[in-house]
Amino acid sequence: MDEINEIQKQQPVLTDYFANVIMQEHLAHAYLLTGPKGIGKRTLALWVTQGIFCQNKTAGSPCLNCEECRRIASGNHPDVVHVAPDGLSIKVEQIRFLKSEFSKSGVEGNQKVFIIEDADKMTVSAANGLLKFLEEPSGNVVAFLLTESVNRILPTIVSRCQLFELAKPTSAQLTATLRKTGVTADKAIILGNLADSSDEAKKIATNEDFDKLVQNVCVWYLHVLQDDARCFVEVQMNLMPLVNNKDDEVILLNLIILLVKNSISVYYGEKDNIFVKFQADFTELIEKLTAEKVTEAVELVLATRKRLMVNVSFQNVIEALTIDLSQCYHS
Repeated sequence: MDEINEIQKQQPVLTDYFANVIMQEHLAHAYLLTGPKGIGKRTLALWVTQGIFCQNKTAGSPCLNCEECRRIASGNHPDVVHVAPDGLSIKVEQIRFLKSEFSKSGVEGNQKVFIIEDADKMTVSAANGLLKFLEEPSGNVVAFLLTESVNRILPTIVSRCQLFELAKPTSAQLTATLRKTGVTADKAIILGNLADSSDEAKKIATNEDFDKLVQNVCVWYLHVLQDDARCFVEVQMNLMPLVNNKDDEVILLNLIILLVKNSISVYYGEKDNIFVKFQADFTELIEKLTAEKVTEAVELVLATRKRLMVNVSFQNVIEALTIDLSQCYHS
C-alpha cells in the first residue's frame, strides 16, 4: 500500500495522464507499461485500476481508502484478474483462461481489468492467443501488459497497445529513498547512481560483499589511473573472489561503467562526490588526462558489456578491459 501511495510522486506525468483519461472515460482497451524491474509498473497498473473502480475518486485519482481500492490493493477484487509467468513463461493455458474471462461480464459491474506481468515471457502460442483479443476487444475491458523489455514482445501486440515507458527515478531521489531505509550516506550515493529503481538498489544493498567490492574496484581503478601494474593482479586476487554469479558480474561491470562516466564529470569540473573516499585521488589523476582519453574509456567499457553477451569468461573480459583502459589512459 505504501508503494501505491508513492506512485504519484514517482510517476507524476503518467498518473496525471491516466487520471484525466479516467475522468473523461476515454480509457483504451490495452496499455503496455515498460521499464526496469522495480520501477513501479505493477503499482501504476493497480493505481489506474483503483481509479477505474474507486467509489470516491477525485478528478480521476483514486482515494486509496474505500472498499474497492483496498480490495484491489490486496488482490481480492473479482473483476481484476492477474496473470504472471508460471515458472519461466506464461503458458497458452493461462491465456485461454484470460480469454474466457474476457468474454464474461464483470462479477460486480460491467468493468473488468486484466494485469499481465512479465508479458514478454509469453510463449508464442500464448502471445498469438492474446493477439486475437487485442485485435477484436469485446466488452468493457482494460488490459495492462507489463514488461522490462518491449523488444521481446510481438510487434503486432505492441502495435495494438498504447505504450508508456515509466520514468526512472533520479539518482538524488534514489539516494534519498535509501537514506530513509538506514543505508549510510556514502553507500546510498553510489547505489543511487548505480541502480535504475529503488527495488534494484535495495537488492544490491543487501549483497554482503557489495561494500568490499566497491572498495576493491575503486583501488583497482586508482591503480589503472596511476599506471600501476598491481591493477592486473587485483582482477584475479581482489575482484573475482567477490563475483559468484551473473548478478555479481553485472554489479561489478556497472560499477566500472559508473567509475569511467564519473571520470568524464570530474574532467569537465562537475565535482559530484560519488566515490567519496577516493574522489580526491581520482580528481587529481583525471585532470591530467585529455577529453579524448576519458571519452574513449567510456566507449571501451560499454563495448565490454557487449562481449558478455557471448560465451566468454568474465575474468578474461575484465582482464582485457584492464589492459585496454591502461593503454587508453597512458599510451
